[in-house]
Amino acid sequence: MSKSKKSPTVKPATLERGEARYFHGRVKILDNFKELLGRAKAGNSGTSVLIQAAPGAGKTALLHECARLARAQRWQTAKINPDGLFDPAELSKSLRLPLPAKRQETKMGGNVKVLHQESTSEHHPPTTLDILKSGRKPLLLLLDEAQTTAAVIPRSNHEQFTNALKFVKTIHNGEVERPVILIAAGLGATAAAFDSLGISRFDPECRINLEPLSEGARQAVIQDWLLEEGGAKGDPASWINAIVRETHGWPQHIMAYVWPALKQLELTDGELTPEGLKTVLKEGQKGRIRFYEARTRGIPEEQLHCIARVIAGVPSDTSVAKIDLMASLRLDHDRDTAEKIFTLALHKGILDERKNRYVVPIPSMHDWLVDNFARIPEPLFPPPEPQH
Repeated sequence: MSKSKKSPTVKPATLERGEARYFHGRVKILDNFKELLGRAKAGNSGTSVLIQAAPGAGKTALLHECARLARAQRWQTAKINPDGLFDPAELSKSLRLPLPAKRQETKMGGNVKVLHQESTSEHHPPTTLDILKSGRKPLLLLLDEAQTTAAVIPRSNHEQFTNALKFVKTIHNGEVERPVILIAAGLGATAAAFDSLGISRFDPECRINLEPLSEGARQAVIQDWLLEEGGAKGDPASWINAIVRETHGWPQHIMAYVWPALKQLELTDGELTPEGLKTVLKEGQKGRIRFYEARTRGIPEEQLHCIARVIAGVPSDTSVAKIDLMASLRLDHDRDTAEKIFTLALHKGILDERKNRYVVPIPSMHDWLVDNFARIPEPLFPPPEPQH
């Protein structure tokens, strides 16, 4: 699947998320989702879909493709934030509905007079579930960055938590009385966030751990960019194969190499020169490192050293059990601190869940962490020599 060429091509503010200009792969996932749309519409029902993946794996691009399929079947689509699960005003804004009117009162001679109140009953304003049930058209809700859901909906606020719980469970169980599907996409902590809302079991086709793109999909994406956008002349196979070897199947990495490639092709009027390829590979590697630095920003350096030492003894792209990770973390930290480090690594995308085991999802990110943080840093001031 490719989109028509737009001119001029403008580099986005971030390469980490957004709609893919050229989308290839994920065929089975999209075929299954297309069937789900049809079943939900035919049965006047729905469910929820969980997409969990490492940063830069293409979650947001996949959401755009799912929305495109839904619109083709005359579904309404809407992006929502986690607070849209419990906040009627936020959900109404996402669905482009009039905001629920709040109870407005004025005092007249010591008496309270209600001027206006729009509600589902005489005393209670509408909840998010009331708003959801008030519609009739098939609806696809797209919740990105869903790993933040648990933090946004604290259990300490009973009303918000209860409203979110009812909202999510009613969709998940297909009890809205119209076709409604919620797709929640996020990093490694997303499944745990939905488990906190009582959603732990998904149909096999509705819980997706997004793997790297296949080699064929990678080649097709890069070829489209070089030929359609860069106007490459001649056979681009050598450039495509060289970039494929560096990207490990992650769409974000592909874009880190694509933009330098387009710049080089502009300078050479489309000629695919060996010198240009060397520049592309060098600049693309810098882009990858900037991505890793962004993922680890905000984590204290001593914790990065701890994480890196834990994974240093594990081959890249090899998963380990949480108990083994925690045992290593406990060598330097108490239980609570070790758990916080583990959770932070999940939320930042340094670790990714794979069937109840955990892995640094991108081999080159694993190597970068080990090379830069696994060794104990030298002290700024070496200890004095012993006196004899």
